[in-house]
Amino acid sequence: MFTAKELMHKPLSIAENSSVSQVMSKLLDLNKSRLVITSEQKPVGIVTEKDIGFFLFTEKSNQSLDRIPLAQIMKGLVYTDSTTSAVLCAKKMIEKNISSLAVGSENNLEGIFTKTDLTKFYSMNHTKKYTVADYMTDHVFTVHDTASLTRVMTKMLEHKISRIIAKDQNDNLVGVISFRDFFRVSLELGVEDFSDDFSLSDHIQKGFVSSEGFGAITLASEIMTRGIFSIKSNQDLAKACRVMIEHNVSALGVLDDKGKISGIISKTDVTRALASLT
Repeated sequence: MFTAKELMHKPLSIAENSSVSQVMSKLLDLNKSRLVITSEQKPVGIVTEKDIGFFLFTEKSNQSLDRIPLAQIMKGLVYTDSTTSAVLCAKKMIEKNISSLAVGSENNLEGIFTKTDLTKFYSMNHTKKYTVADYMTDHVFTVHDTASLTRVMTKMLEHKISRIIAKDQNDNLVGVISFRDFFRVSLELGVEDFSDDFSLSDHIQKGFVSSEGFGAITLASEIMTRGIFSIKSNQDLAKACRVMIEHNVSALGVLDDKGKISGIISKTDVTRALASLT
């Protein structure tokens, strides 16, 4: 039986007194989606790019991100015992709507694992168990690549999604936009113009929301990750896992029998499939 201990790895961390902009930069530099928050080298919580994304674009105060405590954004770690089976871990993640589990206890963090680790596990241990069609999500959220970033961000917040697919004027799907893309443009545009009375939070809020900000004049096509990895709906779900891992993506477009994308298969869907094996 594969257990949490075999899934886990050493967590990447950042100190609780770090600024939100430092967290964003570290996530981008490491190409990771979460960091464990530590205080005096002890784990006190976790923060994900999704947590930061929703906070940045709903926070209405003018407080500098350098002064906003991570405690305002971070969430508590959810623990499991090192002997818990991979299947029961998947079930717990789905029930609690979380994307990672800590292994050990508050006084002894042994490691952490994510849906990516469960996707790797599924790919190696459950070949020919399910097809992509069995667990794909039918609905695909899209925006036109000529839409403003403000429009893209608003739609992602409205539907509480962390990625959205961009399509061209002929309705061809041409790319993907995630919070990570927003972080990158937020840190790049206007950073050199910061002054003592102009904070990163000012920049992000005014930049994305106001009619004069870069969010209103920058197009989705300018920041999206071009191209969409895809798989046919009748393919083995384990194969979809391997494609996601190989290309370091969290979801694939699902092709119908006419070669059109009719849905999405994600690491969350794979976790649901694994949880169903109990």
